[in-house]
Amino acid sequence: MEEKKEYFENISRILDRALKVNNKTEEDLKENIMIVKKWVKTQPHLPEMPDDHTITSFLIMNKFSVENVKQKIDMYYTMRSLYPDYFENKHPLSPCMQHTMDKTCYVPMPKATDEEYRVIISHIFDENPEFDIITFFSLIFNVTEVRIKEDYNVGDIVIHDFKNVNLGHLAQCTPTHIKNYTTILEKVFNNNIKQIHLLNYPPFAEPVLNLTKKLLNPKIAQRITLHKSTDTIKDYISKDILPKDYGGTGPSLREYSEIWKQKFTEYKGRFDTLDTLRVNEKLRPSPLINDEVLGYYGHFKKVDID
Repeated sequence: MEEKKEYFENISRILDRALKVNNKTEEDLKENIMIVKKWVKTQPHLPEMPDDHTITSFLIMNKFSVENVKQKIDMYYTMRSLYPDYFENKHPLSPCMQHTMDKTCYVPMPKATDEEYRVIISHIFDENPEFDIITFFSLIFNVTEVRIKEDYNVGDIVIHDFKNVNLGHLAQCTPTHIKNYTTILEKVFNNNIKQIHLLNYPPFAEPVLNLTKKLLNPKIAQRITLHKSTDTIKDYISKDILPKDYGGTGPSLREYSEIWKQKFTEYKGRFDTLDTLRVNEKLRPSPLINDEVLGYYGHFKKVDID
C-alpha cells in the first residue's frame, strides 16, 4: 500500500472548532463513535464498518446528531445502488475520470480560512473541452470520499469559475442531473456550504442558475454571490489560501490537479473496495424512509440489488 502524503492543513484546529461550536468534548466524541459502531453492527445490510475518522466526519457534518449520522451513513452506502450513473465505472484512476481531470478540476485548498472553512475551486482548463457532466459530478464525489478520510468539514466555501463554460456544457445540466447531484450532497454529505462564488459568470448561464437555486436548500441558494471577473474573489478569500490563478500565493490549479491525481493513486485500494460495496436489501432490518424528495423505497423497486 502506498504511503499517504498529508495534504490538508489545520486538521486538529478544525476538529477543535467542531467540538467547541457543538459544545462537545473529546470524550463525547469517543462515546458517539462507539454508539454509531454499535448501531452499524445491528445493520446487517451494510457492507462494512466505517473507520473512526469517517464516523467523526459524519458526526461533525451533522452537528453530532447521532440519529442523523445513522441515516447519512446508511445513505452513504445505499446511494451507490440508487444512483449507479454517478458511481459505477467512476474509479478515479479509470480513463474517463482521468480525462475529466485533464479537462477540469475540483480541488479543495490545503489551508483553511480563519473560520476553519475549506475553500474548494472548480474550473475548466481550456476553451471548448469535451467532457461529460456526470463524470464531473463523480469527480466531486471522489474528492469528497478522500475528504471524509482525511479532512473534517465545519463549512465549505465553493468557487465555480465559469471562464471556459459554454452552452454545450450547460445543455448537459438537465433538471434530473442537477436534482440527483444536489440530493446526494444534501442527503449524504450534508452540503455544509457557507458561501458559493460564481466567477466570470455569463448571462447565458442564468437559466441553469435559476434551476439550481430551486433545487438547492433555500438557505444555501441565498449564499450565492456572482462575480463578473476573478478580481473580486480576493475580497472574500485571503491570498494565502487562493491559488496563483486568482492572485493567491498557492500553486496553480493545474498543479493542484496533478497533486490530486497522485492523491487518488494513494487511495486506489479504497476506491477498488468502493466499487464492490453494495447494501444487501434482503438483510435490511426495516425499510428505507419513503422520503418525499428521493422516494427511496420506490427507487428500490426499480433497482437490481446484488
